[in-house]
Amino acid sequence: MAQVTRPKIISVTGVMAIIFILLAFPMLFTPSIKRMGDFVPMILGIIITLQFVSVIGIWHMKQWGVQLFIVMFCIRVITFMFLELYEFRFYFNIFYSVLFIIFFLFHYKKMDKNL
Repeated sequence: MAQVTRPKIISVTGVMAIIFILLAFPMLFTPSIKRMGDFVPMILGIIITLQFVSVIGIWHMKQWGVQLFIVMFCIRVITFMFLELYEFRFYFNIFYSVLFIIFFLFHYKKMDKNL
């Protein structure tokens, strides 16, 4: 198996995605999220964790990382809509995620199919 070199745009978007995901983590501990229900912080924590895992997969140039990122994007949007979290964060997440997905899909064929 040949080693795939990571394009600079994937490196930049990967670092930015990791930063955005780490900035989303404190959201789990806000009182407004805790008031929504007992399982809401847990569900959001799972979503954030799987997003982080997907970005690590993309960093290592794996196709499953892009697939997981797209799935978690859809789940996150549906969850935020279900919880009625229409804030700046909701729209900003959609904006940067769509941009990242475009960059990731542009380089999708260069990525490794294997785990």
